[in-house]
Amino acid sequence: MLESFGFITVFLEGLISFFSPCIIPIIPLYMGYLAGSAKIVNEDGTITYKRKTTLLHTFFFVLGISASFFILGLSFTAIGSFFKNSKYILLIICGILIIVMGLFQTGIIKIKFLQKEKKINANINIKKMNPLFAFILGFLFSFAWTPCVGPALSSVLMMASSQENMVLGNFYVLLYAIGFIIPFLILGLFTNEALNLLKKHQKSLMDLVKIGGILLIIIGIILLYNGIKSIPEKSLNSCTIDESGLSNCGTENNIDLKVAPNFILKDINNQEYTLEKYQDKTIFLNFWSMRCKLCKEELESIEKLYQEYQNKDVIILTIVSPKESKTTKEEIKIYIEEKKYTFPVLIDEENTTFENYYITSYPNTFIIKNKEIKEKIPGALKYEQLKEEIEKNKE
Repeated sequence: MLESFGFITVFLEGLISFFSPCIIPIIPLYMGYLAGSAKIVNEDGTITYKRKTTLLHTFFFVLGISASFFILGLSFTAIGSFFKNSKYILLIICGILIIVMGLFQTGIIKIKFLQKEKKINANINIKKMNPLFAFILGFLFSFAWTPCVGPALSSVLMMASSQENMVLGNFYVLLYAIGFIIPFLILGLFTNEALNLLKKHQKSLMDLVKIGGILLIIIGIILLYNGIKSIPEKSLNSCTIDESGLSNCGTENNIDLKVAPNFILKDINNQEYTLEKYQDKTIFLNFWSMRCKLCKEELESIEKLYQEYQNKDVIILTIVSPKESKTTKEEIKIYIEEKKYTFPVLIDEENTTFENYYITSYPNTFIIKNKEIKEKIPGALKYEQLKEEIEKNKE
């Protein structure tokens, strides 16, 4: 729902950006450029425009504007991809900056460097206007102002950089561009009527700019909230290796669990598993996380164990929590299928089984027989070491 709200808000920001106070006054000038020889001054001094020619030039003009937006969008989404593993930091920073920009646009705070306007001065022969020239003019136009759409466009670019993938990030830029260029297309189609309407209600447009500022503040709060919510509860980057070669991520707890809590979980293919079903067998139960590099490395050894023991009295099970891994069941399934792993991967949707086994470090393996925990291995081991632990506790 928040994502849909973000889409709508970004589109509205693009629409409102057009009505910024330093864009509206220069619109008649630009429309005069785009009309070229299609601009007609009547005997009574009124100005009219040939609709077909003006619309054609306006269309290429907005293509030029869109091109610059997407160049910026690609740059920012590339930055977002670079910070993929620290996305929550990017969300928090972007959220704070967008809130500040919203406060600036509403006039609550003043930021001097955002109030400086950059202009491009050029001698344009309007009689030589053509689609290519209109495209170039649109491209340059998009860089010719800063205080008007700077805060709104910057907020959209920051939202794009904070998305999970580049496609979604660029979709935000597309929505903003559509919102921004729709009024230009209307101008190209109904030039006289639209210019007269803008001139008549020019004073009321300041209210639209403030509404845009409020939308920015809302977007910033959403990003800030998502960033704070995404902060890892514990770091899985500080991994240790002891003298025996055992690797461990997270903080190991000191709770000595003797009896294995039962669970009823479904795997990535919705097949149900319960611990009680395998009471008479030796159970190799591995807890892992999508955020843990060592866990993923150990899965290769677990696959080898599964291939070796699947027709014997040893049950190989792994459990992963989408909630703890900050991911989804679908993404976990895609990862397992890409790696072509065949061992059961159980999904602990509510993180309940992780809590019942007091899992605070990753990976964490239990060897269980008749509900009794024979061995607890708080870390990653090689295939040979894991096999040795299984054989030692089979009887």
